[in-house]
Amino acid sequence: MGKNILIAGKELPACADFAEGLALAGHSVVVAGGMDAEKTVSASGVSVAPWNKSSSIAARSLIIQAETAAGFIDDAILYFDAPLFASQYLSFSVDCCPRALDAMVVCYQYLSIEFLNRIAQHKTASRIVYILKTCPTPADVLRSSGGRKLPPASVTPIVCAAEAAFAAFAESVAALNADNEYVSVLLISGDGQNETMKKDSALAAWLRDYLDASDALRGKGGARNSAAWIKAGAKVPGTFALFR
Repeated sequence: MGKNILIAGKELPACADFAEGLALAGHSVVVAGGMDAEKTVSASGVSVAPWNKSSSIAARSLIIQAETAAGFIDDAILYFDAPLFASQYLSFSVDCCPRALDAMVVCYQYLSIEFLNRIAQHKTASRIVYILKTCPTPADVLRSSGGRKLPPASVTPIVCAAEAAFAAFAESVAALNADNEYVSVLLISGDGQNETMKKDSALAAWLRDYLDASDALRGKGGARNSAAWIKAGAKVPGTFALFR
């Protein structure tokens, strides 16, 4: 049975393969776009809804728009792609900070809080999937190079800090909702060398199976939230040892 899915954090066209991989499996998919995004529907059935990342009211509006387009959201996928952000936020400057905070930190927190509020209001089971695609920090590169000079295109500390903030926030949301009967939280991570995470089409295909397995186990009362990260591409388990 198809699900209603909202994808936020990674926009079109960057997440086209990921969104279409889910849509072609029979799911109704809505992707959060920028403020200049038009409410369009692609040939594969992916809808686009505008989103002002700096506003909590806009986060609430995005969820309502997604529900209007697809129905009550079964899965909200919040995707943090650090390599992509690193290519977009190259400046380590004061001017970059406000834009970076809106795009990489505040928006995920606003949307998570509003989505949790929506679930509590409806008292209907739903899930938040946090996906974190990591990249090496300057400190990682320096350590691995034996202390030699960093390459000029090193990831800025602003992106590194945002990645850490996303991870800590996602883990805490999962932990705080461990016993919530309506909220399910899934944490997925991988770096650019992870075979599944390399291509969004492969990530979507794996995630479809993983979510189905999660649903089947929850139906038997065996799945609970965990603050542990699952590596993208991990074997879809018959028993969910990753939930405790």
